Amino acid sequence: MTDATQLVSNAAGKQPREEAERALLAFISTGDRSAMDRLYVLYFASLANFFLHLTAHADLVEELINDTMVEVWRRGASIGANASVAVSIMGLAYSNGQKRVAKVGAPRLHSQPSAIHTEQDSPRATTLEESSRLDESLLKLPVEERALLHLVYVGGYSRRDIADIMSISCECVDVLLSDARLRRGYVQGYVADDSSR
Repeated sequence: MTDATQLVSNAAGKQPREEAERALLAFISTGDRSAMDRLYVLYFASLANFFLHLTAHADLVEELINDTMVEVWRRGASIGANASVAVSIMGLAYSNGQKRVAKVGAPRLHSQPSAIHTEQDSPRATTLEESSRLDESLLKLPVEERALLHLVYVGGYSRRDIADIMSISCECVDVLLSDARLRRGYVQGYVADDSSR
């Protein structure tokens, strides 16, 4: 049997990420733990980044990541049946995060800038000072708006993908985004025009 990690590593330069992740999910469906480990590593930073935007309860972040990835393990190849693998995993993350954050209540604001903007492909908030201000502003918003702003401005997801992740219509995405912008004027200083989304 071919090792899943080796297969995906060999394909990394030849296949788009989506195909490589679907290959991992096929191996995960057969109970291949090395494939699960590889997918976990691929998603750890983006999930940690996302959950840190939802809550400042740092002790919850790893638990939320693990809960999300356990669900990925259970679902296996059915992940991404109706959307991309990334959108499907972020949908599970959003659902898990929303439920858990509602249970623990309002997040505590932290005084140190977090590492949530350290992803190399993050298009926004590149300095620690900007990151800290953005983190504090985000944590004052309702959880749905925090998630939405992260998905748009940090994750770079399209309007359609966000609708799939949050299980709402594209029109609801527009309304939530407008509400978040009105509630927190800080967004205008950090983002480019997103009319194409």
